[in-house]
Amino acid sequence: MKSLNNLHLENNARMGTYNNRTVPVAYHDLAVEYKAVRENALLVDYSHMSIVSVMGDDAWALVNHMASADISIIRDEQGIYSLVLNEDGTIRGDIYVLCTSDGYYLLSENIPAPEIIERLSSILESDEALDIVELPEIKSMADSGWGAIMLEGTYSWEVMSEIYGYDIIGLPYFEYINEADELIIFRCGKHGEFAYMAIGQESSLVKLWENILAIGEKYELKTGGIQYQDIVRLENTGWDEGIFSEYSQNPIELQMQWAIQYDKENFIGKSVIEPQSHNLGARKLVGMLPTAECSGIKSDDKVLVEGKEVGIIVKSGFSPALQSFIALALIDNDFALADISGFEILTVEETIPARTQSVPFLYNLSMLVNPAEHSFIDASKSKRIM
Repeated sequence: MKSLNNLHLENNARMGTYNNRTVPVAYHDLAVEYKAVRENALLVDYSHMSIVSVMGDDAWALVNHMASADISIIRDEQGIYSLVLNEDGTIRGDIYVLCTSDGYYLLSENIPAPEIIERLSSILESDEALDIVELPEIKSMADSGWGAIMLEGTYSWEVMSEIYGYDIIGLPYFEYINEADELIIFRCGKHGEFAYMAIGQESSLVKLWENILAIGEKYELKTGGIQYQDIVRLENTGWDEGIFSEYSQNPIELQMQWAIQYDKENFIGKSVIEPQSHNLGARKLVGMLPTAECSGIKSDDKVLVEGKEVGIIVKSGFSPALQSFIALALIDNDFALADISGFEILTVEETIPARTQSVPFLYNLSMLVNPAEHSFIDASKSKRIM
């Protein structure tokens, strides 16, 4: 049986290392993959995703102590998004937590599986207050040959429904189904699009990958690599270590406090971050849009108001959807309001007039699609939403 890597190499994918795993960086020009994820469907190998199982009667107490979200609100075949904080309240990474009848699967794009296991083991050794009677069984599912692939984009639901039936169309966000091919199909995604992650044995993922490609031609589906995230995660902002780690790991500054449940029982980092949540803080993350043509914006460019420095550009790029440069900036709290003009971005080459912008920058086509009314292939239904 071919491996996913063999499929990628046979099709000339450019490979790279993410989260200690080798996956495609790109299959096509970035513009091709961007167009697919924003308008059609993009198939991506997500085997850089760490998958750790935590099984047993007391698994809940252990997982809930590591996660910033409240794991108690999910049940079997449901998932939740959570941050993982350090003891000082800063963000180490993020995870999806999937609840099963026997315990949980933890999925992370940026925390290697051995580190997740080490963190859980450290909690077991040091925190007697959890009152864990039966030690949960913790293991990396990579050792059992598991991986993940992602189908993402405006019409990804229609592709997946051809394979798994109409249950896919009604699958709520952050819920999953166990399919006959022994894969978990989890509806998730960080970029504002319909997105379905298939999780399980690599042999089953290879078959699904080939099946999706066979179906996908009529949807103008493309294969892609992780590099497409460079644009889509700027447009639809969330935690990304590559974007924020050099500038801030504070969830309040980054306006990610929505992923923290302050009123649940103790969790790692709570004693530090909860008191901070009651204060305005010194600065916040906001979006920035130039209000005149410019040659570009770069990280570390200064944000000015009346000649005074009030912030710094964290990440910038050109948005094909908006046909404009966009940027994320950490701004002094007094100026960190959305849709305010009067700012300037000081680059090496020019001074650019700008205004703040609420994030995410996009209102995705996926948010406008109704499977009952739209279809990419059914001529009796509208294909284009706008």
